[in-house]
Amino acid sequence: MLNRALLRFALRDLRGGLRSFGVFIACLAIGVMALAAVAATSRAMRDGLAGQGAVIIGGDLSFSRAQGSPADEHRAFLASQGGLSEVVILRSMARREDSSHATLVEMKSVDAAYPLTGEMRTEPQAPLSELLAPRDKGFGVVIDPQLGARLSLGLGDSFFIGDAKFVIAAWLRREPDAMGAFSLAPHVLLSANALAASGLKKPGSLTRASLRLSLPGADDARVEAVKKAFLARFPDSGYEIRTRADPSPQLSRSIERVAQFITLIGLTALVCGGIGVANSVRALIDRKRKTLAIMKALGASGGEAAGFVLIQAMIVAFGAAFFGAALGLALPALLLTGFADTLPFPITPAIHPGDAAYAVGFGLLIALTFAAPPLEEARTLPVTRLLREDAMRTGGRPSRRGLALGVVGGAALFGLALLTSGDAMLTAQFGLGVLASFGLLYAIARLVMALARRAPHVGSVSLRLAVANLHRPGALTPSFLLSLGLGVTLLTALTAVEHNLRAEIGDSLPKDSPSYFFVDVQRAEAEDFERFLHAEAPGAKIVSAPMLRGRITRIKGVPAEQVTPGDKARWALEGDRGITFATTLPPGSRLVAGEFWAPDYNGPPLVSMETEVARGLGLSVGDEIAVNVMGRAVTAKVANLRKVNWRSFGINFVLVFSPNVFEGAPFTSLMTLTPPEKPSPAREAALLGAAAQKFPSVVGVSLRETLATLDDILGKLVVATRVAASLAFIVSALVLAGALAAGQRARLYEAVILKTLGATRGKLLAALALEFSLLGAITAAFGLLAGGLAAWLVTVKLLDAPFALFPAQAALVAGGATLFAIVAGLLGTARALGEKPARWLRQE
Repeated sequence: MLNRALLRFALRDLRGGLRSFGVFIACLAIGVMALAAVAATSRAMRDGLAGQGAVIIGGDLSFSRAQGSPADEHRAFLASQGGLSEVVILRSMARREDSSHATLVEMKSVDAAYPLTGEMRTEPQAPLSELLAPRDKGFGVVIDPQLGARLSLGLGDSFFIGDAKFVIAAWLRREPDAMGAFSLAPHVLLSANALAASGLKKPGSLTRASLRLSLPGADDARVEAVKKAFLARFPDSGYEIRTRADPSPQLSRSIERVAQFITLIGLTALVCGGIGVANSVRALIDRKRKTLAIMKALGASGGEAAGFVLIQAMIVAFGAAFFGAALGLALPALLLTGFADTLPFPITPAIHPGDAAYAVGFGLLIALTFAAPPLEEARTLPVTRLLREDAMRTGGRPSRRGLALGVVGGAALFGLALLTSGDAMLTAQFGLGVLASFGLLYAIARLVMALARRAPHVGSVSLRLAVANLHRPGALTPSFLLSLGLGVTLLTALTAVEHNLRAEIGDSLPKDSPSYFFVDVQRAEAEDFERFLHAEAPGAKIVSAPMLRGRITRIKGVPAEQVTPGDKARWALEGDRGITFATTLPPGSRLVAGEFWAPDYNGPPLVSMETEVARGLGLSVGDEIAVNVMGRAVTAKVANLRKVNWRSFGINFVLVFSPNVFEGAPFTSLMTLTPPEKPSPAREAALLGAAAQKFPSVVGVSLRETLATLDDILGKLVVATRVAASLAFIVSALVLAGALAAGQRARLYEAVILKTLGATRGKLLAALALEFSLLGAITAAFGLLAGGLAAWLVTVKLLDAPFALFPAQAALVAGGATLFAIVAGLLGTARALGEKPARWLRQE
């Protein structure tokens, strides 16, 4: 039991300064800061989504559906409940009148009530009704400045979309209901009359209509009551209904996943910092060994001596953790201050004590866990041993009790991580991976020391010294490998995953993948359009398939909202999906269960489903699924399951119906064009421009440009993980610096003795460079192997993507780790090279 006298003694001794705690404080503060920052930022995003839910969906309730217009009875019912606004969204091609250049745009037709909630910003700022009013040259529009840049247009300039001419009345600076939305094309706001004049809204066109309802002063219960009343009145309307309380489940889930992943990286940084804590506590005991020896000589027990150090360590740990948590909690406010206008989603900063307690708790537990082994060593050391210079530099294994205390602390840390995790399975896998890495690194360190101890003597003095330094008492080998090894592993894994994802997006496209996709090809012009493509690209392969949009509403008779899908199938229930019908098995598909219907089949509705989605939804051959298409509910029996090769980028769908299901329904065609040779960007632009001029309603998309946009989005998404991984590597570097500082005194004595025996500064420098080169090479080799394995598991097992090695990037990481090891090691031991033997010998 720690008594008051011991506490006073420890506090009084702590007044001497924190010289021994530099690395200790830095490691804990950075790790705790990362955890607190992630917790506070993800909470601020969740609060922002909850607080701005009405702005994000454009009202208190949103009712959206693909293809066709809302029924009058739906409008009338909602209008009787509150303020109503109707928005229609579709994609098309914008083109200049004096140029063949065309680009994809996302059009949003709005009415006079838009926006029901949120702030609309334009430049110049004016009422939206004035900006969208007709002009002499055409209809007024508000456009994303990105569109102006692509078409080289300015305010007052005109351009065409469909059959209508538009004049740029203002730039779109803030679109309230676009927060958090993902879009591949710049936005264009126009009036309903302008959309009608464009001729783009035709039967079967891929439009999406949305009815937004505002309920002034209504609480969440009232909002839910209106939603339930609508569903009771129109059970098969097929709308995707969102409330202000749950505006974007996809975005919320994405925030949680990214936060979970970065939290795990932050925990890894904190665990890496734990090694620095252990080294710092060991160095503190080394500095206080005479004090501890005096305490024991005067009758203090080993436990009281260890408690003296523990009190100091935990006081400093609490201060470092509190400081790190304060920095982390400030991050959301800093983001809002510096990047409020560029953030793609709303955040609401707030200080939550729970976030601070969560991060500080992890920091203190890390400090206690990693301080336990050296404290146990100090407890058991006798007075005579404490008075020796090498008391804490034996290089031996930790005692059983010290190891047991560390294991108990590690188990508590692992349990706390599981309890506070949003994905226990991912946390468990990640934690086991980190634990395995530590075990392997420690085993490799012991193996290197054993091999160095048994290595034959060589003629080179510098090499002999370097090999001897690998296994001498207090050698850096374990600390070096444990500190840098995990950081290099993490950087290697993240780099490899990122490069594989980029390769999956575009670098590894199949040779026969299409170069163009053409959407919204009307039935009446399909033959003419196909002839046009043959004329523009002789010898090209053209594939066509009918296309509609539909939303899954029931699965085996159960409403889709009540179904809990698997992770790989959840997306199929979120919004509407592209669907088609066919007489034969679509290319790029392989039948894995059931049988495909005959070409002349004319019986009850049948559907073919992609196997992963079907299993994720709990469907098998013979089950029924209901899909709402253009307001009509279609119930079909699952006839077969298909394995689809999505990586071919060919035409394929999750849902393929028998042709008789949509007999007489309006639909458009989706076409792909695969030229004999991949076209240049200039040729792609020319063909898309020509198609837009001759067939204004057809939407043309370049696969190359689409993948480039996705690649850019991926680059932005990995920034946060890069920052977190960099923090982990910085912590590793700090741990290494602490280990070097802890061994500085021993290095000084060795350098003095060697210089006295005739060693030159050059030989000592060569020995140190060889030592750190060997350690750096071993660390880099482990990091490459372990990081490569982790990247393979994440890429293949978690992301279901192909994995490939990237030798150049791997060599860069390995070379960088080795170079860092050499430079850090030499800088950390530079003082030993410059010391004069005489001064030290006089002290002895």
